[in-house]
Amino acid sequence: MNVLSELKSIISGLSVPVETGVFSGEAPDEYAVLVPLGDEFPLNGDDYPLTDEQSCRISLFTKGNYLRLKKQITLSLLSAGFTVEARRYEGYDAGAGYHQLTIDVAKLYDMQEE
Repeated sequence: MNVLSELKSIISGLSVPVETGVFSGEAPDEYAVLVPLGDEFPLNGDDYPLTDEQSCRISLFTKGNYLRLKKQITLSLLSAGFTVEARRYEGYDAGAGYHQLTIDVAKLYDMQEE
């Protein structure tokens, strides 16, 4: 598994449409866009990486209660073993009618898994 597939599964499981990079088609009242941020090897004593740290930004867009959505997704991420590195309210777009939030997450993946 990797960060994108795991995040898509978690977020779509909450009935929030999710895509990577940009949302294609007509946007619903609530959706998420995933943007990969990094893919790094943490330091290891023998210089051979055993884990892969993958990070991603989740951009949430909602015309409704952004506090409910933020809490629901954050709890699901923490339950799935993600580290929440930052959460930001990016603002309200009056023209489009969306509140935008970003949640930056990271997770370690075992290099031996396929």
